[in-house]
Amino acid sequence: MTSRAIIMSFIIFTVAFATNWFLEDSNPDPEAEDLTRNDPDLYMLDATIRQYSDNGELDHELSAERFTHFPLTDLTTLTTPSLILFSNDSIPWAITAKHGRLLPESTFREEAVELWENVLAIKQQPDGRFINIQTESLTVYPGRDYAETDKKVYIDDNNARTTAAGIQANFNQGRFVFFSTSLDRVNTIYLPAHRR
Repeated sequence: MTSRAIIMSFIIFTVAFATNWFLEDSNPDPEAEDLTRNDPDLYMLDATIRQYSDNGELDHELSAERFTHFPLTDLTTLTTPSLILFSNDSIPWAITAKHGRLLPESTFREEAVELWENVLAIKQQPDGRFINIQTESLTVYPGRDYAETDKKVYIDDNNARTTAAGIQANFNQGRFVFFSTSLDRVNTIYLPAHRR
């Protein structure tokens, strides 16, 4: 073999080796890629999840047209969710929205349901008395029957309409704290008896 053939063989071998090494390096390990993706691992259609208290009583019920769980962030998105909070043998609160997500309990947080777009919370008494809370977003903590928002809220009952810049609602105690800003003051309008 001549020196020219040896040099050409060496160059071809080197180029082939370098190309092979480069192509192997540009294809990452598929298992490593799976660790960084957040594809859903579970979904349910027209499902209901019921949570019971330690003494076996129904605490809350979460329904949705679709539940989609994402393992990397451990959250579940909800399509048209409906949350019912049962407490102290009283009339339950029913809360609906167009969208939501369930954040499960962890070491750093309690379970929360974030709801947004056309959020409506209703408590309807058998005698016709009611309370409606309307807002564009609401974070509900079902474990303590508590909800809050920093978005504008409209609260209606049989006697009045109250508007506020935000609310903290303790449903179990029937206590509401309203917030105002320089642009959105807390405002209540009482309805005359003949208009109720």
